[in-house]
Amino acid sequence: MNIKIPTLKDYEAINNLAIQVHELHVTWRPDLFNSVKNVITKEELEEMIENKEIYVSIIDNKIVGYIIFYIVEKRNQNPKFRYRKQLNIDAMCVDKDYRGKGIGTKLLNFAKNIGIENNCTDMYLTVNEENTNAIKTYENFGMKVKNIAYSMQLNKKEGNKDE
Repeated sequence: MNIKIPTLKDYEAINNLAIQVHELHVTWRPDLFNSVKNVITKEELEEMIENKEIYVSIIDNKIVGYIIFYIVEKRNQNPKFRYRKQLNIDAMCVDKDYRGKGIGTKLLNFAKNIGIENNCTDMYLTVNEENTNAIKTYENFGMKVKNIAYSMQLNKKEGNKDE
């Protein structure tokens, strides 16, 4: 397996993977997500490539996964808070036909090493509570739950996708 920054020629393969994950979110949270043709636009991919925020996993010349992350410095003037330089994982995807083969763990480790090289203090991501396979991967990797967010749908209108 090889991990590298993609090119714009990889757009279709990356978007097809993004659709796989996005459709899971549509199933889990139809109140938030709509099915779309392009989860990642070409312009977004171009910007992520330029900023070195996306890396793809390749097996036998096929893109089988990707990870998107960025680093944020959190300098707070409030003395109650410590300085943090956080590696934020925005998205990670492994092709459904390649899951359970350690690819996600390798992508996480790749990102972690970039965080260490950049003197990050921590690595952060969010995950849908129904994504049990991803949760298992993150926990096996050594990540711990640090926050719990609660949500309640209000003013639900059946059949109205725009509200």
